[in-house]
Amino acid sequence: MPINLTIDGRIARIEFNRPEALNAIDVALATRLLEICQQLQGREDIRVIVLSGAGRAFMAGGDLGVFRDAAEPAVMASAIIEPLHQALLLLEQMPQIVLGSVQGAVSGAGMSLALGCDMTLAADNARFCLAYSAIAASLDGGGSWHLPRQVGLQRAMRLALLNEPVTAKQALDWGMVAEVVPADQLQERTAALAARLAAGPGTAQAAIKRLLRQSTRQSLAEQLDDEHQAFVDCAGTEDFVEGITAFFERRKPVFR
Repeated sequence: MPINLTIDGRIARIEFNRPEALNAIDVALATRLLEICQQLQGREDIRVIVLSGAGRAFMAGGDLGVFRDAAEPAVMASAIIEPLHQALLLLEQMPQIVLGSVQGAVSGAGMSLALGCDMTLAADNARFCLAYSAIAASLDGGGSWHLPRQVGLQRAMRLALLNEPVTAKQALDWGMVAEVVPADQLQERTAALAARLAAGPGTAQAAIKRLLRQSTRQSLAEQLDDEHQAFVDCAGTEDFVEGITAFFERRKPVFR
């Protein structure tokens, strides 16, 4: 299978599984990703979705071999991008926190996917590069939406037009990732953070994700209204009562 899906309690792990091709995206991988996202949609028992790649790279972008061999490269592009984009929209809209865990090559669509996660952990050996214009292509996978919002327009233009590689440390400094860890500790740190998020207050975390993601598309007045409603909704949950109780009892809350 081009993707491994494992579910452990409240955590779903999506692992791209084409290590021999550095997990490059082809039609089968893009289609399978969409199927998995549709499968996870509506799963209230899942709190966290981890995106990772098997082998020495997270993802080297699209599989250029399928374009080389395609009779009509433009048709092949649509066959890959359409399910990929549908999957990415589902991941953004779903209440689960999407945690990226990346190492090695994080290129092309792989970089776009990493930028689109709610939080991304990077191994210190991760190297980010868009690489699209090097093959006379434009960005996909949401890269053109996320990158300027994270690094600013001028820097985004430079990275997209000149294909300059970005180290893990630079990615952290520029706000592209949430944390950098030694490569041999990436899986351990990812598991620990996923477990922490999975034990958190689900309704509140979903509201936080929604509010932060929609903030760039709304007016302040609209955002304030949504903040009001979201807080009221959270205040009506058992988790909120537990959080308040735990605060005054000076203990860690245990959320349901």
